[in-house]
Amino acid sequence: MKRLLSIIGALALLGVALGLAAGPERRQQACIAIGLCERPDFLGAMLVSVQKQQKLLVLTARLVLPVSSARETTLGPITVATTRQTAILPATVNYVVDLSALKASDLDWNRDTQTLTVRRPPVRPMPATIDWAQAQTFQDAGWQTVLTDVSANLKRDNELKAPGQFAAQASAKDLVAMADHAADQALETTFRMPLVAAGFAQAKVVVAR
Repeated sequence: MKRLLSIIGALALLGVALGLAAGPERRQQACIAIGLCERPDFLGAMLVSVQKQQKLLVLTARLVLPVSSARETTLGPITVATTRQTAILPATVNYVVDLSALKASDLDWNRDTQTLTVRRPPVRPMPATIDWAQAQTFQDAGWQTVLTDVSANLKRDNELKAPGQFAAQASAKDLVAMADHAADQALETTFRMPLVAAGFAQAKVVVAR
């Protein structure tokens, strides 16, 4: 019991000492120094500020791909014509990092080396924005394109196929690697600037995945 009272008394004196420290910054430094505060206040404030940015755009890619479809025109059980249509489609794909997914545990601040390690969320390609107005369409000619709805049906088929094919192209390793590199650089800048503003002129930011 005496030992417990001694510990409680020591903590009470420690609390008084922290309270008497001149200014909130001195109190924070003292708290960090004795191990009662896991991270400085500015780090938590910086995290909240970064989270508010929501999705960070790190790369915009301009993609072009051909999308093809074919349909048969039949008379009863007999196929009398096969029509193919190919559309050359341009599109834009944005690669983003969801900063709102960052957690306090994703930040590791080493005050001695002034190094902040950030474990960032993965880069995600957004759905492609397809520029249909700039599409170039090539199609087999024939009577069936005049007398039937095959052309309109093929156009609709290509429109349904295009988003999935662009998603596959956007996930190609080389594009994702470029987006990852851009994300690392963007996160390094995003976190280093407030560190410098907080007085850590030599601060380094290491982005981990």
